[in-house]
Parts: sequence; C-alpha cells; structure tokens
Amino acid sequence: MAIAFQQIPSLSAQTQKMKNDIIGSVRRALEIMELLASCPDGLNAKQIGYRLRLNVGTCYHLLNTLIVSDYVVKDPDTLLFRLSGKIDYTLYKTVSPAQIVSYLTPHVQSLQERTHETTYLSVWNGKDIFLAAIEESPLSVRVKSLTLGYDEANHAIALGKAILAYLDESQLDNYLIDHGLERYTSNTITSDDLLKKHLMDIRRLGYSLDSEEFLTDVCCIGAPIFDAEGQVIASIAISLPSTRYHSLGDTLIPYVRQSAKAATRTLSILRYIRPTVVSEGESCN
Repeated sequence: MAIAFQQIPSLSAQTQKMKNDIIGSVRRALEIMELLASCPDGLNAKQIGYRLRLNVGTCYHLLNTLIVSDYVVKDPDTLLFRLSGKIDYTLYKTVSPAQIVSYLTPHVQSLQERTHETTYLSVWNGKDIFLAAIEESPLSVRVKSLTLGYDEANHAIALGKAILAYLDESQLDNYLIDHGLERYTSNTITSDDLLKKHLMDIRRLGYSLDSEEFLTDVCCIGAPIFDAEGQVIASIAISLPSTRYHSLGDTLIPYVRQSAKAATRTLSILRYIRPTVVSEGESCN
C-alpha cells in the first residue's frame, strides 16, 4: 500500500507566508517604538519620518495612536516624542538618574519665570544628592557655592532636605554616616535626632525650608519630586534673600510645590523609575 506523505513547506516558504500576513501599520508602529527606545531624549515627527522613511501624515497618525495608547508621550515644550516607559525596554534599565534632568529642566525654567528667583534641581542617585540644574535670575540672589555637581550640605539646604525627608530609615542612616552634619551657620542642624524630627515636619508639610542654615542672609524653599513608583528621586527649590523670604515666602511656597508636583506628573507619564544602585562586587545580571 502506498503511503502519501504531506509535503512540509520549506522554512523560506513559511517566512514568506508570514511576511505576506503582517499588518504594515503595526510593524511601522513597532519600528517607531524601537527608534524612540534608542533616543531617550526624544525625536520630532520629521526626524522619525526621515529615519523610518515614513511620510509625515502617516507618521503623525501612528504617533497619535501610540500616544492615546500610552506608549508614547509628547513633550509640550519641546514637541519631541519619547517612549512613556509602559514597555520596560532593557535600555531604560541602564539609564542614569542624571538622564531625567532633560525631562525636568522645563519645570526648573518655569518656576524661575513664575517666581523671578534663581531655581535649582537636585537628583538622588541612591547614594548621593547632587545639584543637576540651575536657572539663574538676574534680579535675584545667586548662591555661588551651589554649582553643578555639588553634593554637600544637603542637611542644610532646602534641596537636600526635601529628598532626605522621604528616604527610608536605612537610607537616611547610611547617608548621615557617609556625609555627616557639618555646621555652616549658627542655624545649621548638626544633631541626628533634631534633623530627623525636622525631616518629619518636612514630610508632613510637603515642602522644605532653609532658614539661613547654609548661608547667612539667604533662604531657600524646596519640594520633593517622585518617580512613577512614588519614590523620591529629585527636588526643586528657589533661593532668595532672607528679607524677601520673610515678606514673600508664604506666597512663593505654593509655586515651588506646584512645580514639584508637575515634575512628578512628568515622570509618572514617562513611567520613569530610578534604577537600583548596584554596590561594588555585585552583578547587574
């Protein structure tokens, strides 16, 4: 009896059949997402269209679909498109906290414009708190000691205290052991117990103050910024002469808090999460 064998399509034939069955718009949308994953600073529609050989109309339709589906966000200030972080691309796991500075700088600029005071941004990387952005005001006080990369005196300045107040007990204790509580003025808190009580008040109020604790005759108002999981990751603050602070401080505090909340919303939309700090000797795998 003859046995009939069914012919099995070759691998190339199967691949060709799969190619014929694809939905072009889905493939193009995925290509946009892959491209944006490699460009965390963002691209505009023309750049995306040029790189993927898409006409502008098609590119906008695909981007709008991805935005509605929460896979892509559009920066209202720069008009650049970025991934939201809804999909956990491996690239995002290795991004440094400093990468968020480009996302938060517009909020620093906006706060400076609203208050006319010099505005600062600090970032917490899991070990240190460092100054990451400064937007100066020609009419305001400029704390010359605070320069980009400065990572000291965080127990005395509003920027640092806004972050320290939201660290867990272990993180705070480790930070204090590593950095100590140096005295800068007669108002500087140099006791661990007093500082912890002070930080509890900051957490209750939602903002921090530097009442001439770092420099005489200079005060600061700060507020915390949180990542998409609600963990503190940065802070924003303004500095001003103590005389102006005592007369206008109450009216400026809401501006600082609003800017911090807006920055937090930005990170929430981007679904940005601070990468875990890997200690020496540990593996990233």
